Amino acid sequence: METLSDQGIKKFLENSPLYSWKTFAQPEKMRTSLWIREIDEFCETCNQIRPFQDLRSLGGITSHHPMGKIQFLQSGTSYFTFTCVSCKTENHTFLVEQEVTEETVKIQKYGQRPRKKLERDGKLQKFFKEDAEYYEKALISLSNGYGIAAFAYFRRIVELNIVKLLDLLASDLDPSQANDPIKIAIDELRKESPMSDKIKIANNALPEYLKPDGLNPLGTIYSLLSEGVHSLTDEECLVKAESLQACLSFLIAELASRKRHKDSFKKMVGGLKGS
Repeated sequence: METLSDQGIKKFLENSPLYSWKTFAQPEKMRTSLWIREIDEFCETCNQIRPFQDLRSLGGITSHHPMGKIQFLQSGTSYFTFTCVSCKTENHTFLVEQEVTEETVKIQKYGQRPRKKLERDGKLQKFFKEDAEYYEKALISLSNGYGIAAFAYFRRIVELNIVKLLDLLASDLDPSQANDPIKIAIDELRKESPMSDKIKIANNALPEYLKPDGLNPLGTIYSLLSEGVHSLTDEECLVKAESLQACLSFLIAELASRKRHKDSFKKMVGGLKGS
């Protein structure tokens, strides 16, 4: 478990969706508050990512008991406000709830202004254009921390588009190599078979350039499809939904890039031959 730190709080404020809990281990030296000095966010005035700082002395969170004793972080709520260090006009504010025990600090954002914009992946949008409504609902669920809903929508999208994804993978192979083991594995995935078999096959259905550091995104996709939503917590579903989206985004982006480079190369060489 990650230990509570300024960097961990910064990452949480910048990236975690609303209503999504994050649990940290208590640091060796217990904190008096969740206050941090700076985050990095998009500034509408500057039109780019800028440092935003909390310009108040203690971030609006008192850490001293009325009797003068140091008061360590307790369960309750915390308020953050950060101002762009460049334009000094744009602000980002956060409302955070914390549950504190001797061993852990569990936090969630229950308010944020301005609201985080939905980050849409253009390549995924194009790939899922026939299921745009499901994709939009998956993103909305993801951005609001509704893990079970997000995972269910992403699973549904993948189930509807898995053949299309296999077609895309097959299109990158040499059609003259009928005995290519990767082609054979992709063909096997098209057949009806138990999901446990598909997971094993999927681990052999990708070329090495699509397996960064040995990680197999297609195998991960099939593994995630095999898991039942009913047995998972909202937090667990959120992580799995993000993993599904990351695997899909990587595969589709890499394949699209290779196709673009191939087409460009063929056009260039074809032009030389014709001259």
